[in-house]
Amino acid sequence: MPYSQVPRIELNQDGTINLLVNVSGFDPGTPIEISGQATQDNGAVATFYSVQKMPPSGPLYVARLAAVPPNNFAAGFPITVVARAAQVWITALEADTDSGALQGRVFPDPLQAAWKENTAQWAVSWPGQEAPAVWQSQPAQQSPPATTLIRHGTWRDRGKHDPLDAVMEGGFTRLFPDLPGARFDPSDLKRLADEMTAPAEEPIPETEQDPEENPGIPAAYTYLGQFADHDLTFDPTSSLRESLTRAQLQALVDFRTPRFDLDNLYGRGPDDQPYMYEEDGIHMLLGEPMSGNPFDPGAVQLPRGPNGRALTGDPRDDENRIVAQLHAIFLRFHNKVVDQLGGKNVSFQEVRQQVRWHYQWILVNDFLPIIMEEQTYKSVFPGPYSRVPTIPRLREGDLELMPVEFSVAAYRFAHSMVRPQYRLNTTIERPIFSTDPSDTADLGGLRPIPSDWAIDWQFFIDLDHGAGPVAGGPLSSPVERKPQLSYKIDTFLVHPLGKLPARIATDPSSLALRDLERAVTFQLPSGQRVAEALGIPVIPDEELVIGKATAEGPKKPIIRVAPGFAGNAPLWTYILSEAQVTSWKNAGPGLAKDDIPIKLGPLGGRLIAEVFASLLRGDPTSYLYAKPRFVPIKDFTHDGTFGLAELINVALGR
Repeated sequence: MPYSQVPRIELNQDGTINLLVNVSGFDPGTPIEISGQATQDNGAVATFYSVQKMPPSGPLYVARLAAVPPNNFAAGFPITVVARAAQVWITALEADTDSGALQGRVFPDPLQAAWKENTAQWAVSWPGQEAPAVWQSQPAQQSPPATTLIRHGTWRDRGKHDPLDAVMEGGFTRLFPDLPGARFDPSDLKRLADEMTAPAEEPIPETEQDPEENPGIPAAYTYLGQFADHDLTFDPTSSLRESLTRAQLQALVDFRTPRFDLDNLYGRGPDDQPYMYEEDGIHMLLGEPMSGNPFDPGAVQLPRGPNGRALTGDPRDDENRIVAQLHAIFLRFHNKVVDQLGGKNVSFQEVRQQVRWHYQWILVNDFLPIIMEEQTYKSVFPGPYSRVPTIPRLREGDLELMPVEFSVAAYRFAHSMVRPQYRLNTTIERPIFSTDPSDTADLGGLRPIPSDWAIDWQFFIDLDHGAGPVAGGPLSSPVERKPQLSYKIDTFLVHPLGKLPARIATDPSSLALRDLERAVTFQLPSGQRVAEALGIPVIPDEELVIGKATAEGPKKPIIRVAPGFAGNAPLWTYILSEAQVTSWKNAGPGLAKDDIPIKLGPLGGRLIAEVFASLLRGDPTSYLYAKPRFVPIKDFTHDGTFGLAELINVALGR
């Protein structure tokens, strides 16, 4: 059985790392692919791909591996590596303090630091599976220890003796494995991406109505959706698509077992990552104080290491300055739950469970109803404790891996909800991204937030249920505090997403084109084929429009973008257009088009709601299985309701 493991990592003086990779199961001289990802707990991430000949003996070397800018590898933080030769191994390494540890073995130069193997585990496994035979030649590791390091990062398959391509052909990662992947001319995708991206526009003044705003969906829900996405998924193969065979792509798996378990918040817990927690191992560590919101004197940054990198369970929770501050809200909410349950007299596990249940409750009873049409939502969740999946794959069993139709298409609907710029508080308003690299030019993250940029959450969601807020300090501006709304769920992305900064993405820098090309890479079926498979009436080509969901905005049937889209729309685009088409069609009488909320339609809504339902059903620790039945803590509710606004209020101590 081929395997790959990383017994040692070296940190070079230039901040790059060298990997020593032990590979077994190949004949000497055989060309093999080594690929994967190295992630350091300070947020540094690097992917690697190398084709080398198998040596007669000794390890393979992946040298001078640099982290994705602007991150850097640094001494003092553990590193986890996912490496692939033919099967995947996950190796956790700890600081090497042995004599001679700082003498390089890849290069004869002194090192800043080195790490040595702590634990390694075969990542293609399931309960009861025996360890691969290779462990028998390593007496010190005959029985691989269980480790929380891979709790949320394990591949599973149905046959441990099958070749990798055969294993990857299993049905765990596709909801519709029998549907063929849609094919497109690359130039057609480029034209479609251009049509789906706004030109440079002057922002509409706050005192005027913006027809692109989505009535009833405050901007905070855009970033709750992003936060939940980071909780569910982390795909280290995203930049390795050229190294994957067609069979591997056919059933590409997510390296993290999908659950709503907040591992982006908790990481591996206080035992494995104590630097994310206070000394008691129960309270979460908070960052430096922030100012700018007179209603929240307790506003804080994310906790950060000496190099400014956020100490979070998932580095992507620092990728913009809105989701970063939402993450900080969850840290503070956790600490409020600690205090509510008895402080030091309660265990970390009890608190984490309560926080997870409150978060899951919000997703089911607040987030889903606000983003999709009521009929679709009620058909899947007729009550807060019941769920009715209808997609055949989800009726058969629970999800162990993330379906690509969800992660690569349906759940990317929120890209259309992003506003071009946001007001954080009465004095700070910035674009989501810009080409200016300065730290204060935009809301791009992966760096400390200016101390006076604390979010006044009243600009993102109604915290007072219509009542007037009371300031805890002097008001610095007469700017009216009302929630900014998300942009409409339609086939139109704001201009800053059409040319992402190089630090975010390149080749292509258009988010729409990246989404479209990624769907082709993963061989997703067309929207029409998926709708037919679910028995949902297919939207005619002439009604499947591209453009703003506004009364005056230009709209073009998709077949006028390119004939190749006739009956063959990309799944992501179809879901976005369906939201606009069905929302207008089903709106009540008397509403102007610009005042109609645009919500996910039957296809997009079903894919998202049913995957959520399956994930919760398949998690024995979810609130659905709590005994006695879970209800949100009464002191945290407002008139018996608990949603995102209530969670933020609890965190703020309001």
